[in-house]
Amino acid sequence: MTMVKLVSIALLGAAGTGKKTLAEALTQVLPTTSIAALALRWQITTDTPLQRLLEQALASSTQSDNADIDTKSTEFQKAIAQQRRFDHTLLLGLDLTPPACPTSPQNNVECSRMDTLLRRSLAQAEVPFQVIYGLGNERIGQALAAVSTTPAKTSSPRKPWVWACDKCSDPGCEHRLLSDLLLNR
Repeated sequence: MTMVKLVSIALLGAAGTGKKTLAEALTQVLPTTSIAALALRWQITTDTPLQRLLEQALASSTQSDNADIDTKSTEFQKAIAQQRRFDHTLLLGLDLTPPACPTSPQNNVECSRMDTLLRRSLAQAEVPFQVIYGLGNERIGQALAAVSTTPAKTSSPRKPWVWACDKCSDPGCEHRLLSDLLLNR
């Protein structure tokens, strides 16, 4: 008898980063597969409670405001609890070029603010996530690599790996670092 294992993936990111496009591509690439007596079924979500909550926080803040969110609020705690239920959380980086990501200065600022808020919220709540970059097949490849292993659910949440750039949350700096690494291939 084959057992079915549901693997859930949350795609988070600022507006225009290609969440829906990546979800559609992954739906095509990640068919129901079987491993021994275990069949994998994939569920991809682009509209999570955490994403909606942070978008509302940004909409109600001024452009000069950092849109800090009360991490002790019941609403935030519920959104984080729901986010932790996903097997994989993928954050789409700010590396897309037009027409996928609008390039007006205001849109760039809003995208950057959302990216920073998402990273900070996930890191403070100790929700493991991976940032996905690239265009087309490269982006799909990174997403596939990120979900290639299904983490075992344990009673205690896994600690996210943190290094210096995770603390500053400067998407421009991260984009420069990634661009330099890709040029040196």
